[in-house]
Amino acid sequence: MAGATLVPSTVNGAVMQDPVVNAIDSSGKRSDRERVPWAAQPFPMKRVRLLTGVCQQLQEKNRQYVSSLPTDRLAHSFKINAGLPSSAEPFGGWEKPDCELRGHFAGGHYLSAVALMYSSTGDEDMKKKGDALVAELAKCQAANHNGYLSAFPDEYFDRLRQRVRVWAPFYTIHKIMAGLLDMYLHTGNTQALDVVQKMAAWVDEWSSALAYEHMQRVLDTEYGGMGEVLANLYAVTGKREYLTSARRFDKSRFFEPLAGHRDELKGLHVNTHIPQVIAAARLYELTGDSYYRKIADYFWDEVVSQRSYANGGTSNNEGWQTDAGKLANQLGPSTTEDCCAYNMLKLTRHLFGWSGDARYMDYYERV
Repeated sequence: MAGATLVPSTVNGAVMQDPVVNAIDSSGKRSDRERVPWAAQPFPMKRVRLLTGVCQQLQEKNRQYVSSLPTDRLAHSFKINAGLPSSAEPFGGWEKPDCELRGHFAGGHYLSAVALMYSSTGDEDMKKKGDALVAELAKCQAANHNGYLSAFPDEYFDRLRQRVRVWAPFYTIHKIMAGLLDMYLHTGNTQALDVVQKMAAWVDEWSSALAYEHMQRVLDTEYGGMGEVLANLYAVTGKREYLTSARRFDKSRFFEPLAGHRDELKGLHVNTHIPQVIAAARLYELTGDSYYRKIADYFWDEVVSQRSYANGGTSNNEGWQTDAGKLANQLGPSTTEDCCAYNMLKLTRHLFGWSGDARYMDYYERV
């Protein structure tokens, strides 16, 4: 690998064993719950270090930014929502105190960034920042008394259940759960695993109370990678209730055409749906159910061959707005949203892992 080197995984100079995780996490190891072998295994992130060069410089810029964010500001909206005092200055943008997506960065993406940065650099100060935020989030969860953890009130989920307009509450919950699970997988923070399991129990209770058709209507509101994170939590813990919960987030009217090799993607919001296919790929690995593989294989082939631009990206104004293969009138400043590119890369790692086919990495490199 140009510009990188492999090193032993160490803590305080001692070689350490990486945690047992799913096939795409930092250790590269697989749990005994996997049903589908990978033909190609990634190098553990903890054993790869960037050498001097532009990539290392960019990594350092990222590290400096993540390090600069104060824990009290990151936790502010979570504490206010839980009825705990906070005098910190809230963030702006999508973390503003009145934004319906608040918490998805401060409690979710941030923890994932810390965990991945620690795994990539071994920076102990980075791990301490992540640990500190996890501890604050755990206090907020305890104050809620029911496992719920968010920077917005659970009334948003009442609106979701009643099909009253609300932005994307499960999308945000997914980011928080994924950040906590990353903290466990990449840094060994067991408190993060405890918090995310309590969140999963809350999700299970909420979703199991709805009839199947009612839950399918709920899935019309963007819900990120809920299926994937619950499947990953099953892989880590072996608790089958997480696998059951994950499958409640299968959107049948999206999955069934794909399983039947039919392109009915026109009119869909792109990044709402790519994470659902990542969940299908993960469920295939954990159950061996060929239904999920059909979905992932056909979706990838169709998007890459019929709905992608020369650079490998997909979407225009965040949507697939035409029939398959009709991209000539889909050019402009809002093509190939980065969220879509990122999630297509995640999906591609699964398909490459199953087969080792170089065409997947050719696509990955291009994107």
